[in-house]
Amino acid sequence: MDQDPACAISSKEPNLSEGIVVNQGKLQNVFVYVKQGLENYAMAKPSAPAVLDQKGCRYVPHVLGMVAAQTLRVLNSDAAEHNVHPMPRNNAEWNESQMPGGAPKEHVLDHAELMLPITCNQHPWMKMYVNVVNNPFFAVSDGQGRFAISGLPPGEYTIEAIHEKLGTQSAKVRVEPHRAAVAEFTFKPQ
Repeated sequence: MDQDPACAISSKEPNLSEGIVVNQGKLQNVFVYVKQGLENYAMAKPSAPAVLDQKGCRYVPHVLGMVAAQTLRVLNSDAAEHNVHPMPRNNAEWNESQMPGGAPKEHVLDHAELMLPITCNQHPWMKMYVNVVNNPFFAVSDGQGRFAISGLPPGEYTIEAIHEKLGTQSAKVRVEPHRAAVAEFTFKPQ
C-alpha cells in the first residue's frame, strides 16, 4: 500500500490477502445461496441497494450478495482516489474513477452471475466478488464460518456454497414449518 500515500494513511491494518481466511478451521467469505427450489415463487427485488465501500484501500465487504435488478451502490470512504472496475460475464461492464469521499456510484446488475470480480485499476491488490442471484435467500459466511438464510418457505431446496479459490459445493435441505434446517460444507485446498 506504500505506492499510494493516501492508502498508507487510510489503513492501519496489514494488507493481507482475503482469498482464504480461516479461523480455527472455519472458512470466511463463502457465498451460500438457494440454487433450486424457489422456481414457483414470485419475489420482488429489494428496494434498498446492495452497498460496497472502499475503506483502508480495500473493498468492504470482500464478498457481497445481491438480487438481479437490484442497485449496487459503491462508496469511497478513503482519502484515496479509486477506480471501480467490474469484469462481468453476464452484465454490463463499467470502469469509473471515484474521488475520495465522492458521490456514490450506482449501477443495476440485471442478470444472475456468481463470483463477479471487481478490481481497482489504481490499486492492484483491491479485489472483491459480487454474487448476483435471482432470489433474496443468500448469505456470506462470517469469521466463524457461520451463515444463516432466514425466511425460506417450507420445502426442499438445493443450497450451493461457492468460494473464490476453493470451488463450489451443494447440499439438499428440507425446510419444515417453524424449524431450522442445517447445511454444512467442508472445503479442502485443491
